[in-house]
Amino acid sequence: MSAFSDLLTSRPVICDGAVGTQLYSRSTATDQCLDHLNLTQPDLVRSVHRDYVLAGAQIVETNTFGANRVRLAGHDLADMVQEINLAGARLARQEAGERALVAGSIGPTGKILEPYGALSPEEAHDAFAEQAEALKDGGVDVIFVETMADLSEATAAVQAARHTGLPVVAQMSFAQEGRTMMGVAPAAAVRALEALGADVVGANCGTGFHDMLAVAREMVAVAERPVIAQPNAGFPQLVEGRMVYMSSPAYLADYARQFADLGVAIIGGCCGTTPDHIRAIVEALRR
Repeated sequence: MSAFSDLLTSRPVICDGAVGTQLYSRSTATDQCLDHLNLTQPDLVRSVHRDYVLAGAQIVETNTFGANRVRLAGHDLADMVQEINLAGARLARQEAGERALVAGSIGPTGKILEPYGALSPEEAHDAFAEQAEALKDGGVDVIFVETMADLSEATAAVQAARHTGLPVVAQMSFAQEGRTMMGVAPAAAVRALEALGADVVGANCGTGFHDMLAVAREMVAVAERPVIAQPNAGFPQLVEGRMVYMSSPAYLADYARQFADLGVAIIGGCCGTTPDHIRAIVEALRR
């Protein structure tokens, strides 16, 4: 049994919160490639992981959400996939130690796949495979495929991740209407992701805790495998030039109890969630 499978026997498992918005809030630059910070500002990245571990997160995600070749090309960093992902995995591992597992984060390419866009499924698969192998080499315990809107792209990412032999968590991103940007419904997403062999299925980003509770309810009703939910801390507002998420830790903690009551196996946060939010969730679920 893998360390991840072993962890899942005791539910719910608490994942960390946002990495990207935490890096933005701790840095003065807003136009840089966040994944590249693994190489240029490792102490900053470590500080985010450290705070989530101290808050009680049992899984921390690497700062590699956009570290695939296609997305990095927009920053002229396509030739640094290996270095960025290796560094991201190792920084997370350094702070997780024996207290938490490390999940290798794989986000979308940022391109639309054929036939609606120019990127082929094969190109997407190759980009995800390159990233997944680098994360495995860096020592992650599990791969998190996340924030997917298109099942074609999710398919490419999950298949690539499964080639590593590591457990795979697959998450789609849903809008307020309860569908992904490409029109995928929660139940359809669950069936497709389970058919691909994902070990855990679910949703992240897109909406706040209230709307995702409805998505999670639909997923749990049909899922044969554990379900994960990682919502945003509400919807952002522009405050003094920065996007600020207004939902309080107490508000998220109340919803975390509702996710647990539904039977959601892994509960964490996405955009706008902080170590304080995760600490509140940990305390609420322990009670």
